Amino acid sequence: MELVESFLTQNPCYQAGRKIAVKGLMLHSVGCPQPSAEVFVKKWNNPESSRACVHAFIDGNTGKVYQTLPWDHRAWHSGKGNNGSANNTHIGVEMCEPACIKYSGGSSFTCSDREAALAVVKRTYDAAVELFAFLCKQFGLDPLADGVIISHKEGHDRGIASGHGDPDHLWKGMQCDYSMDTFRQAVAAVMGKTQPPAGQGAAEQDASPQPPQRVEAGSVMAGNSAKTAVIRAGDTVTLTPDAVYYTEKAMPDWVKSDKWIVKSVNGDRAVIDKNISGTKAICSPVNVKYLNVADAGTGQAFALSPAVTPQKAATGEPAPQQKAAGSAASAPAGSMTVSDRGVELIAKYEGCRLEAYKCPAGVWTIGYGHTAGVQQGQTLASEEAAKALLKEDLKKYGGHVNDCVKKGLIAFPLTQNQFDALTSFCYNCGAGNLQKLVNGRTAPEVAEKIMAYTKGGGKVLPGLVRRREEERALFLS
Repeated sequence: MELVESFLTQNPCYQAGRKIAVKGLMLHSVGCPQPSAEVFVKKWNNPESSRACVHAFIDGNTGKVYQTLPWDHRAWHSGKGNNGSANNTHIGVEMCEPACIKYSGGSSFTCSDREAALAVVKRTYDAAVELFAFLCKQFGLDPLADGVIISHKEGHDRGIASGHGDPDHLWKGMQCDYSMDTFRQAVAAVMGKTQPPAGQGAAEQDASPQPPQRVEAGSVMAGNSAKTAVIRAGDTVTLTPDAVYYTEKAMPDWVKSDKWIVKSVNGDRAVIDKNISGTKAICSPVNVKYLNVADAGTGQAFALSPAVTPQKAATGEPAPQQKAAGSAASAPAGSMTVSDRGVELIAKYEGCRLEAYKCPAGVWTIGYGHTAGVQQGQTLASEEAAKALLKEDLKKYGGHVNDCVKKGLIAFPLTQNQFDALTSFCYNCGAGNLQKLVNGRTAPEVAEKIMAYTKGGGKVLPGLVRRREEERALFLS
């Protein structure tokens, strides 16, 4: 999660300076086709903007979080009077919405590019999960407790917010499998919490070192027989004929008839994302009992060890669990993959940590920013093992570059060096900024424009200047 501090110092709400004891978090969406958080920040940072004010916006193009008020500041996000009493208790966060939707009245809308819209929805959902996990930890909140994490719609149903339907209306209108229930459980998963049996409170998991978050063979029953394969992030899977979504919602036949890539696994909950052809992305949770491995090892190819013995740590030799579990899948026909030179450039600026640590959003991370299946106490034996994970993660960002070619946003033929440079840029700046960088520009124009992306928090950062210079040099070589 990238947090940009953009306080609305000219807004009357900020200047009022009232504080609250934070008891919960409320999720909103902006209710208009505008993916840019900066547009709202600029519009609301003036003395005349007295209608509303929230704590943060999540950018639909980049997933960046723009914090607009101190977290314990009383905002104006849930309405006025008694119908807005959540202002006194809850932090309010707005997710920006896709540019390709058009509202036709109330919460109804049409969409001209579902694939592009789903990418924005997924980006804001994922960023909101990380942000809410961070805030729950900061304020000691239980994400699964009643009334702690709610939507604007749920706030209205409780009588503490005005009559809006967001963000539930957006997820429903896009026909994706997101809901506030899946959202709360996703936040809990990031925090290391689990959903207990009905009628019991949320329980903190044992903080001692644990194996990776995956389902081991024989641990989950499918019908009357045990699973015979490990389900891992990156696997290609098929669905059983009786499959339903994790929420028990019926699953369309077209989903069950396709092959899907597993994005993550947490206990018995797996999230399937893109189909094997890359033409659809649903990012939907499914119980692992409904999954069969069709092709293992296409994604996360390294198992992480809960600990390294002193002997192994001294020699740097990978423990058996840390050796490759399968070779990386080859790129789809007609696409490019990042080279070792590109991996080295990215690794140089990302930095490596061989022991699992929590990032500012409270997400367990290891190596060069790898997060899938990482838990406390896990280690990697060497930087080479970390780079192997990085290569797997870079398939996603190289895929964004390939998508720009397929969509015609990149109109010039790419060399390997140009592809590597753009993959590094995408890994650092996000797919939205990549599209802005390349759309309609020639190669020389892209090389020139890349130097415009050197700011963080509104300031030019020397580290970003050096990275952009090296990416530009590689692009031109």
